[in-house]
Amino acid sequence: MTAIRLALVALLAAALALFAFANWKPVAVLLWPGLELVLPLPLLLFAILALVYVPMSLLFNAQRLLLRRKITRLEETLARTETELSQARVELLRPPAATPPAATAPPGA
Repeated sequence: MTAIRLALVALLAAALALFAFANWKPVAVLLWPGLELVLPLPLLLFAILALVYVPMSLLFNAQRLLLRRKITRLEETLARTETELSQARVELLRPPAATPPAATAPPGA
């Protein structure tokens, strides 16, 4: 699986390099009236990709961290509950303690 992923990444990198080489033309982007940014097309696409990828990556990693913490907390709760359950089973299966027979007073005493 890793080899397939590596091959796909290498193929994508080669395609992007070929695209960048073939389209290295300046592109004008109008940001605001009177403010124009002129960049080569591959750099503009890379900047857009970075603007999308970085926040989404941060969000994904934050969610993963929160889920790991939640899983750890749930596993700890499960372990505590299993311990309490096993102790309750021991208490339920333990025979009741023998109670001494009640001493009856002799008649006429």
